[in-house]
Amino acid sequence: MSDTELNATVQKGLDLLDHGKIKQAISVFEEYWKNNKNLPDSWFYLGDALAEDGLLDDAIARYREGIKLAPEDADALTTLGDMLLEAGNHKESLVCYKKVLAIDPNDADALVSIGLVHNSQDRCDDAIRSFRQALDLEPDNVFALNALGDSLYGQGDVDGAIAAFTKGVEIDPEDPAAHFNLGELYYDLEELEEAEDECLAAIRCDPAYSMAYLTLGGICMDQDRTADAIVYFENYLNYEKSAQAADMVSEVKAVIEGLKEEVKG
Repeated sequence: MSDTELNATVQKGLDLLDHGKIKQAISVFEEYWKNNKNLPDSWFYLGDALAEDGLLDDAIARYREGIKLAPEDADALTTLGDMLLEAGNHKESLVCYKKVLAIDPNDADALVSIGLVHNSQDRCDDAIRSFRQALDLEPDNVFALNALGDSLYGQGDVDGAIAAFTKGVEIDPEDPAAHFNLGELYYDLEELEEAEDECLAAIRCDPAYSMAYLTLGGICMDQDRTADAIVYFENYLNYEKSAQAADMVSEVKAVIEGLKEEVKG
């Protein structure tokens, strides 16, 4: 198989993933992997597709094998660390992120990831320390600012959290996560107008940012804007395709049914 054919196969799989055709993408990447087991990316692409299908253990297994072929691949180590963290394997995820940091001691994102592990272990002070170290390296790192804001809010530092999220929005006004995080904070504070503005900004940046629709639906319910809430929740269902969100999807479907019955009177 020529390089052109290889690239075409990979692109086909990626296009299928982009269109939510996960099972088909897995089939494409499985065929690619069978014919190219010596290539680390054949393991990684298949692992990515399996993870999209909610098969996290299988995805982790593929990444482990791929990293044996490319032990210095920082991106792959980061992705494996993310998967392990999602699976609740804090110890091994931390090992992955520390390997990334050993490869590049100035990798601010690796420090943020380490902080996220600490946060998952309720080691909030260690987490905040890692986030601040990342910001010492890269003061404009929005990933670090968002993570710092979450941790500060978790510790009751509302002003500090708002400052971190607001700075993230100022640095990158096109980052939907920065807007959404700020909107979620305002929503928790029952500042609904500000919350709605930020969530609307998030979906202007990325119309497929599903969580923003969920919050917007909640805001509308709180304001008795039932018709608007239904539209936002339906948009959430249109964009949220991840296997990990299956329970939330079921819950939102039930809420929509209830709201539609309410409208009927």
